Amino acid sequence: MEQAIGQEPQAAGGPVGTEIDPKAVVVSRAVRDLLQPHGFRPRDIGSGLGGGMAWNRRGGDDTHEMITCNGRLSGDPDRAEWTAGRYGNRGGFVEVTGLTLCGALDAVAVLPRPVRVDGSLAEGIYPSLEDALDDIA
Repeated sequence: MEQAIGQEPQAAGGPVGTEIDPKAVVVSRAVRDLLQPHGFRPRDIGSGLGGGMAWNRRGGDDTHEMITCNGRLSGDPDRAEWTAGRYGNRGGFVEVTGLTLCGALDAVAVLPRPVRVDGSLAEGIYPSLEDALDDIA
């Protein structure tokens, strides 16, 4: 089974880890210029949580979104090595792997809250955005 960006269940109140000053991280200008205007900030989510580093932004509906390149903040924006996810502040997650950076930005714009119709929390890692949307619908 693939490992989630943050393997530990998300604690009430938001994402795990520590937000980092964007000026303190070394990332390519291309990555920074794509993510920061969309409200993403670097976050250390801890290597012990199956993660490392990710770009994070809070959603407006008790969720937050993260984008990472194999546990790193930087990578080739055009390679399909990025993971995008939406996480419930009270638990649950929906992640899509194998994306380009633009694909990851597109994914977080449409990924559903990680709650199924019956109210149960969804926890899934998907190989495509279509699979994630089909499963949570």
